[in-house]
Amino acid sequence: MSYFVDDRVGLTIAALNTATFITLCYAFLKAVEERSRLLHVLDRIYSPVLSPMRRILPAWKIDVASLIFAALLQVAAFIIKRRSL
Repeated sequence: MSYFVDDRVGLTIAALNTATFITLCYAFLKAVEERSRLLHVLDRIYSPVLSPMRRILPAWKIDVASLIFAALLQVAAFIIKRRSL
């Protein structure tokens, strides 16, 4: 068992998993702490991606658009993993 990613599929899945983790951190910070510098940086990165979904979805305390985006990232990772087998 290797701890290093040595192929393109593994690297893509690792990148999608990392993006999912950062998206979930962004959703957590948005719900809990609104004056964080990290939240400000992540908001500048994720706002262009999430703004179309935010126009459609209702505004709640929890950012539903970022949770849906995290789920879509995991679906993409699952599909890539299944196609590579």
